[in-house]
Amino acid sequence: MPPPRRHVWPAITAVAVAAAVGAGGYAWMAVAERATALQDMRTEQARWQQRQRSLETERENLLLELEAALRIGERLSDRVDTLERDLAEARATRLDVREIRSPAEFPIERAMAEAGDTVSGFAAREGTTEAVVRALNPWLKDAETLEAFQTLWVPKRP
Repeated sequence: MPPPRRHVWPAITAVAVAAAVGAGGYAWMAVAERATALQDMRTEQARWQQRQRSLETERENLLLELEAALRIGERLSDRVDTLERDLAEARATRLDVREIRSPAEFPIERAMAEAGDTVSGFAAREGTTEAVVRALNPWLKDAETLEAFQTLWVPKRP
């Protein structure tokens, strides 16, 4: 048998070193990719945490709005209850309506002023007082003279 060759060992050693360097380079790339992925995940985590905080703030605001709406609803409900009681009372005390088949009789009638009439002169001619004429015709206020053909309310004469 021939003696072992010594020049094979350096080749095997070179191949082993190359394999180790290649594996180390691969490992280095894997570590770098892992670091990049971790940084991306941290960024994503920070974004989601910010989103969570904003949603919690929004939730708090919505709860405050809901509480305010419920208080308003309670007040409105109380008001509706009061109105329903008032309506029921109004229906219970409703007056009977009877049909009137003849002209209605009112204790007042219209009278017409003549040219140059004063309120007191008009009242005397119609058989009443100035205070009654002013009470039945509040638009006269402080007027002393009346216009010709002006119509006013006066009490009916018996």
